Amino acid sequence: MKCKARLTTSGDWVFSSRDPGHNHTGNVSIARARKAVGEMKNKITDLTVAPSLSQAAVMSELPDDTLMALPRRATVSKALRRHRKKVTDATDGDTPLSATPKDLLIDIPESFADIVVFDSGPGDNRLILISCHELLDGLARASM
Repeated sequence: MKCKARLTTSGDWVFSSRDPGHNHTGNVSIARARKAVGEMKNKITDLTVAPSLSQAAVMSELPDDTLMALPRRATVSKALRRHRKKVTDATDGDTPLSATPKDLLIDIPESFADIVVFDSGPGDNRLILISCHELLDGLARASM
């Protein structure tokens, strides 16, 4: 049975409290684990470090019961990388990358138009060449 109790807060202020009675006990370890993941997200954006370093900085100060409640390391690393990418894209004014194409009938976004040297167009035998002028110049000067 799902708990119906609700508490709405903002900082130290309690706006509303609807307590029809709890049907469970709270799990402090899980609450601390969620807070720890939030601290890891703050560290990864502040320090621009690898996810493993952000995790290590926070996990070294956690009690054992909270460490046991944390999600798997790979799951936390993925969430941290996704958070850093979202923050970086928002601060740079960039648009996030589009989804990975599933077929050859995609339209190339305008943000990537400057690196596409050749596109044969949509179809089963589509050929897309991606490069820059410096690399093409080096290829032209290379001896065989």
